[in-house]
Amino acid sequence: MAKLDLDNKSLYWNIWQLAWPAALAGILMNFAHIVDRIFIGSLGVDQVTAAGFAGSVIWFIFSFIQIVAAGAVAIVARHWGAEEFEEADASGHRAVWLAAILGLFFVVLVYFAAPLLIGFYRPTPTQFPLAVDYLRIFAPGFGAMMVAFTVHSVFSGSGDTRTGMFAFVSINGINVLLNWLLIFGHWGFPALGLRGAALATTISHFLGTGVIFLAYAMRWSNVSIKGFFANRPRWIEIKRFLRIGLPATGQAITRPLTGMAMMALASRLTTEIDGVTHNLVATAFTIGMTALSFGQFFAQGLMAAPAPLVGQFLGRKDPGNAHKAADKVSLLGVIIQIGMALVLIFFGRQLASIFLTNDGSGIVDRILSMSHNYLIFIGLGSIISVLAWTYGGAFRGAGDTKPPMWGAIIANWAVKLPLAVLGVYVFGWHDYAIWGAVFASQIAEGIYVWLRFRRGRWAEVELA
Repeated sequence: MAKLDLDNKSLYWNIWQLAWPAALAGILMNFAHIVDRIFIGSLGVDQVTAAGFAGSVIWFIFSFIQIVAAGAVAIVARHWGAEEFEEADASGHRAVWLAAILGLFFVVLVYFAAPLLIGFYRPTPTQFPLAVDYLRIFAPGFGAMMVAFTVHSVFSGSGDTRTGMFAFVSINGINVLLNWLLIFGHWGFPALGLRGAALATTISHFLGTGVIFLAYAMRWSNVSIKGFFANRPRWIEIKRFLRIGLPATGQAITRPLTGMAMMALASRLTTEIDGVTHNLVATAFTIGMTALSFGQFFAQGLMAAPAPLVGQFLGRKDPGNAHKAADKVSLLGVIIQIGMALVLIFFGRQLASIFLTNDGSGIVDRILSMSHNYLIFIGLGSIISVLAWTYGGAFRGAGDTKPPMWGAIIANWAVKLPLAVLGVYVFGWHDYAIWGAVFASQIAEGIYVWLRFRRGRWAEVELA
């Protein structure tokens, strides 16, 4: 079992213990996502765009995982830092119960609201049924993933990011195989195309949830499932989770919600080619976001480190080391993102070309050029925006989730959307209006969260 050693090891050693499993899980998760999008890219432009519309909604829905997960990390970490292990287990059980209830609610909501959600993007008649089917088939998998991610958050709060890594490895290994089978119809399986991609993801999420629950039951992590049925959610505990989780959800939901608006705006930026109208900017937006996953796995590893470290240091009444841990993680994040920005600047087009098969029509070349421009903007912006993620993780570990929420709200609603609308409708900048607005919001959010962290009020938050 993985445990932190805050007494005898350096901060960098403890950061490494938390970061490398999350980074490896990020690599494997992004690998599965990349393979999925490569397969979809071979189906055609409409399938790529439809998957982008559905993916934007899925990104939005996944944000609600933070309702429970953010509180689970902070509360379990605080108990572990104070060596209150039975209380940590009980809080973890209640978090998983609450996640299961909320997960079921969102499955039903997404399934029945799918046509309304996809219609928001004004897809073409060909793209609409593809995107609706994808979203409805995916919906049950979201419920399973909400439970799995909450269990992983309980593990992380105890200082263990490894066990969740192994569970997510299984999810993504299964997902890649099922994608190959169900999209193209190998080994006698039906060739379901885009529907096969959604079905593969849903099945793999259920199987992965089974793996992580097995780890919970067998106590392969630091926490125990013993007493699970005796620790169902109580109102006082639910309020505790919501006090931490709702602001964290407000932060998490802001980016995908405005992302949905940006995707809808991008789909309205049409391009005329040989008398035919195309929504190429929406396709480029989809490809660009997918290509970014190449550079996100290291950042994801660093994002996993601050919350349990800060939470456990605060549980030990040691805010000084909590602050140092967050600073060191953030410095590493900036260094990594500088390297990734250089990769995106010089090799962004090659990365984007992986996700759309060139049919020789000239349309694909236009899409790839747009995608490369997007990657340059967002790669440079990520050098600063990584501060919002690393210091945001530190805020979550402290149970103070409001500053990251306000950072996200300001950056996305007061900066990104207004600038995009101005760029499109006033200055007529076409795709550059979208890319420039995203870049400006990255800078604003990173600086805001960093400045709020420096004030130090997070160290005084009580979780009782």
